Amino acid sequence: MTLTLFLHAFGPRYDLPAALSLYLFAAGGVVVISFVLVAVFAGERLGPEAVRYPRRRLRFMEPVAASRIPRAVCGALGVLGLLTIIVTGLFGNPNALYNPSEYLTWIYFWAAFVILSGLVGNLYALFNPFTAMFDLLSPPPARGGRVGWGAVGAFDLARLGVWPAAFVILCFACLELTSGMASRPWLVATLALVYTGVTLAGMAVFGRRQWLEHCEGFTVLFEIVARFGPTQVEGDPGADRLAPARGEGRVGGVRFYLRPWGVGLLDPAPAGLDRIVFLVLMLSTLAFDGLITTPAWQDLATATEGYWQPYGQFGFFVFRTLGLIALTATFTGAFLLFMRAVIYFGNRSDSPWQTRTAFAYTLVPIALVYNAAHNYYYLVVNAQNIVPALADPLGRGWHLYDVAGFHPSFALAGAAVVWYMQIVLIVLGHVVAVFLAHLRAGERFRTASAALLSQYPMLLLMVMYTMTSLWILAQPITREVR
Repeated sequence: MTLTLFLHAFGPRYDLPAALSLYLFAAGGVVVISFVLVAVFAGERLGPEAVRYPRRRLRFMEPVAASRIPRAVCGALGVLGLLTIIVTGLFGNPNALYNPSEYLTWIYFWAAFVILSGLVGNLYALFNPFTAMFDLLSPPPARGGRVGWGAVGAFDLARLGVWPAAFVILCFACLELTSGMASRPWLVATLALVYTGVTLAGMAVFGRRQWLEHCEGFTVLFEIVARFGPTQVEGDPGADRLAPARGEGRVGGVRFYLRPWGVGLLDPAPAGLDRIVFLVLMLSTLAFDGLITTPAWQDLATATEGYWQPYGQFGFFVFRTLGLIALTATFTGAFLLFMRAVIYFGNRSDSPWQTRTAFAYTLVPIALVYNAAHNYYYLVVNAQNIVPALADPLGRGWHLYDVAGFHPSFALAGAAVVWYMQIVLIVLGHVVAVFLAHLRAGERFRTASAALLSQYPMLLLMVMYTMTSLWILAQPITREVR
């Protein structure tokens, strides 16, 4: 018996040298071994020392970080990208394969930009088109430093936590995964236009910072992703729009640091169920994207089609949306259940939500690597198709540059290459997550033995995530050959 791998139905198939189960157990074994190594070499770090990490201050970057010029240039590029999505989506080729808005939205923004932000830092803070437009249109702030046209919001958005931002990300995921209409450029463009209007109005009414921190889903998402990155900026790079900042040795109130990847997830962060659900959404939406291509999901859809099929497109949307919500609820419930065991074995009864949230941030590396593994083919092959699409962005038969004979390169997309890249990425992400969770346990629990004991449930959870992630990635591309 062998397993034949169909690379997300992209073409070439690959016969695995061993049974899929061996890959799953081997990957889980690597995570277990990493846990042992972390326990041996970092098991004695307790209290604040456990989460303290080295970082290097880069003074030469501080004038750049505090300057308006990089933010203005990057903001202009962000606005240009948003306008391209809106204009080409509304007036361009209705076929998604030839419309730049589809590539910019789903491949370059939703996949590549998220991954790049994890590797570099909070790029969205620079390229955010909404803040660029708002800052351009809003008047200079008053002495009190409030930035906004009105900023009259009597309601404190902090009361809502990041629930509004989580709802935005859920809606965006539903557009991609459950609506069945993600490949309609006009709809993507229309929703982008509406979201732009709502975001600008929200910042005007409630204040720039409040709206971004609690309601603008992508700002919250990229702030979390940036914690994994190696760059850290302390202070407000936009402080020159506020009252003059004072800080010894700082340029414009900004300090710029370089740090190891991942350790920023150990920094203090707001706690609560809203944060946990947001973090779980980063995992569940990606997992659902893979799950809907599996035979198991297809069997479920066939078995239940009598309930949703009579309602047509709306029934399809409801069926998939309920599936996404159910998966998110399952992931959240499983995490909270395991966290009860972690807190119990760690012998800590105070600050339970702070502890749960702190451990939830250690799941971010898993979300990042699953994003890269799941979208690997799209990033290295499909992303190239934007070249001919931009040569005729409005589908009018233009030839803005020569694309005759253009063919995407498959040099990095061999079936074997993709499969092993997925394994490496998934295992690496879970190893990093195990390391961060162990450091977090040392910080949250009082003794080394309690910290170590608390991590056995987390280890089980990480192994389950590892094997489940690889299983989901493999299911739509494997079959048994007798």
